[in-house]
Amino acid sequence: MLITTWIVATLNPSILGMIETLGGPIIAMILFLMPMYAIQKVPAMRKYSGHISNVFVVIMGLIAISAIFYSLFS
Repeated sequence: MLITTWIVATLNPSILGMIETLGGPIIAMILFLMPMYAIQKVPAMRKYSGHISNVFVVIMGLIAISAIFYSLFS
């Protein structure tokens, strides 16, 4: 515990930046991809499948997630 505390104090990471970086992909998946998954798997929501807007939402979700991962690794 002492070593971990020392490393964190020395590196002084931005906690808000870490939350944004790690929370961003999770929020994007919840907002974009989970509803599209539910449309395919939940029988009561099958009536919404097959719309072109579903493809648009999935593409936008993947772009949002890939942009977050790109900024994470660059």
